[in-house]
Amino acid sequence: MASVRYELIILAAFVAILLVLIKCNSDGVQSDYTLKHTMYEDSIVIASQKKIIAQAGSDAAKQAQQIAELEVKVKNASEVVKIETRTIIKTQIKLGDTVMVQGKPYIQLPKPFLKQTEWYTIGGMINRLGWLQIDSLVIPAKFTYAVGDTMRTGFVNRLLKKKDTVVRLRVDNPNVQVVGLDNIYIKQDKKWHQTTAFKVGVGVLIGVVAVKAAK
Repeated sequence: MASVRYELIILAAFVAILLVLIKCNSDGVQSDYTLKHTMYEDSIVIASQKKIIAQAGSDAAKQAQQIAELEVKVKNASEVVKIETRTIIKTQIKLGDTVMVQGKPYIQLPKPFLKQTEWYTIGGMINRLGWLQIDSLVIPAKFTYAVGDTMRTGFVNRLLKKKDTVVRLRVDNPNVQVVGLDNIYIKQDKKWHQTTAFKVGVGVLIGVVAVKAAK
């Protein structure tokens, strides 16, 4: 009987410790929020950043919700993501045949121009005074945004199945680069029955009841 009682006490302590470890692992502080770019086999570049978690009511959460309300007219936002991009176009446009005057090539003005590609369209005119006038500059792009878990590298991390929650963004236009990504997830306060203290208390109580039942 004493052996059974001892084993039940050990089991109750193990349950309590396990609950604490689970809590610590889920609420671990992430320190590296650097924006990272990864190129895959199909030459697609994906920008990623660890998910930033702020407790509801904190200064960071209030600031994020204020940004959401002012900039996109959303109240009580649960997640706010700001994306900064830069578009670089390098191209050449043939303006047509030149006119030779006294052995020198000249372009007859005004001269319209237009260039269309899969990733941009640019059109306009060079007027009689030599001014370049751009009437249309279209750069289409599709943004794919997702939040999910990625497995950490390293044997120990993979053995323990440790994961990081990340925000990932892909832009299909190769001329559009993601140079800034700020995300913040607002974590709501847990209810009393969801706290670690309550779970640990339940684990200890179960162990005590089991010990008494074994007497």
